[in-house]
Amino acid sequence: MFATFNFANAFFLAYFPLFLEQISFTPVQIAFVIALPNIVRVFATPIMTSISDKAGRRRHSMALFSVICLLSFLVLIYSSDYWVVVGMVFFLSIFYVPIQPLQDAYAYEAVNTCGLNYGPMRSWGSAAFVVATLIGGWYLSFGAPADLLFLTVGSLGLLAVVALMLPGMPSESRSTTQESVWKSKELRDPQFLLVILASGLLLGSFSALYSFGSIFWLSVGLSDTVVGGLWALGTLAEIGIFLGGTFFLRHFGAWGLMITGGLASLIRWILFPYATEIWSAMTLQLLHAASFGMVFLGLVAYLSTLVSDKRLATAQGLAQTALGLVMGVGGISSGWLYEVNQAYAFYLMAAICGAGVLVLLMVHRRA
Repeated sequence: MFATFNFANAFFLAYFPLFLEQISFTPVQIAFVIALPNIVRVFATPIMTSISDKAGRRRHSMALFSVICLLSFLVLIYSSDYWVVVGMVFFLSIFYVPIQPLQDAYAYEAVNTCGLNYGPMRSWGSAAFVVATLIGGWYLSFGAPADLLFLTVGSLGLLAVVALMLPGMPSESRSTTQESVWKSKELRDPQFLLVILASGLLLGSFSALYSFGSIFWLSVGLSDTVVGGLWALGTLAEIGIFLGGTFFLRHFGAWGLMITGGLASLIRWILFPYATEIWSAMTLQLLHAASFGMVFLGLVAYLSTLVSDKRLATAQGLAQTALGLVMGVGGISSGWLYEVNQAYAFYLMAAICGAGVLVLLMVHRRA
């Protein structure tokens, strides 16, 4: 489940901006299109995940959403008009952005129900991301970015099949999901909302990286293959955190993982514009282990202690809403700043990350 989605997502995150650049979009246009899924995430994710929770149909929702997305990507590949691209990205995002929180909710219910370990499961997604970015970097040395989106299409098709083959979970019982998920006090608890806000700021600080990471590296003279390798290196570092998830959670706690990751992100974004050589860029990419891996692992563990299993997808959806709001606003802003000075876009990300650390310090119920 994790591998198929992350294989698809790798090409979308790492190489879709290059596709937009190839069809002559400006930095501001690229930033807007890349930010659009995060804007849509604000309203689409909580609605779609809460409907799925109430219906007890997480697996079937993932399958249906994957099919709709792959058909949308097929249309997008052959589009070049700006407003057509905007319209298609808007539409597919409604169904694309809920997939990840549905996956995490399903996985953590499996953890709570079957005694499984979330980290190693999630590491398969990261491993697939590595493979995809390496394939992409190799292919771009002689091929076009648009071609890589066909692999996104194929992987989403496989995800639809995998989702239907997953075993059922207790929350799929209709009797446990009749009450509206929004009536629960646990989703309005101030500590829960602070964690959601902090996670949105910390993970939302990646918006400039996703919009301009590949473009920036290529602009300073790094090759296509090196760019693919940099994306892969960051994800390999992340895998180490996921594989050692139990160890890190036991020694750091969920709050400790998030605060450590936030501080690592702060350093990463401040130094990012100066990492123009291969070795400096690689060093900063290794910080992805903390800035994404620790924050994400801490978040999903935190949410599982704050809300019940039957509302996990909704809780994950709210986290994605906060993420989408920050990435949407931050992504568009970074496009304007990037045109003025490349470094300014990443300084903005550092400021957003710093705000996330401050919010996290306000959380008193520390898991």
